[in-house]
Amino acid sequence: MTDKACRMLSVHGSLGDRAERGTALIEFTLILPLLLVLTVGAVDFGRAFFVKNVLEQSAREGVRLRAVTSSADSSLVRDRVLQVANSSNVTVKDLLVEGPDANRQVHVKVTGSFNWIFPGVFNLLGANFTNPATLTGEAWMRNEGSS
Repeated sequence: MTDKACRMLSVHGSLGDRAERGTALIEFTLILPLLLVLTVGAVDFGRAFFVKNVLEQSAREGVRLRAVTSSADSSLVRDRVLQVANSSNVTVKDLLVEGPDANRQVHVKVTGSFNWIFPGVFNLLGANFTNPATLTGEAWMRNEGSS
């Protein structure tokens, strides 16, 4: 091979590398918005799942306390539900304590509010998320204490 041919190959090789770097940059800029939307969605849904889980757990704690105590101790149930929810910085909007019914079942329903960080991202995808969203946790248990 001659020197001229070697120089031409090296020049063309470096131009090809530069063109590939430009292609990678364009591909990254096309994919980045999709990755950001997926990341934001995962973070928001993770937060919502956490709040829902805390509300469910506080309802379970409350119904268990109500099942082993008398109905006169409903203030203890309220205090326990609020203690569990507040330990995770979840705000309780409404608390319903019912029972025992004819089947000796007691029921606790805890309602809380949740604020999406980026509700507009989901609205772009066709969902209709509003702030604040209402999440609830419910639990039923057989009454073991005195009615």
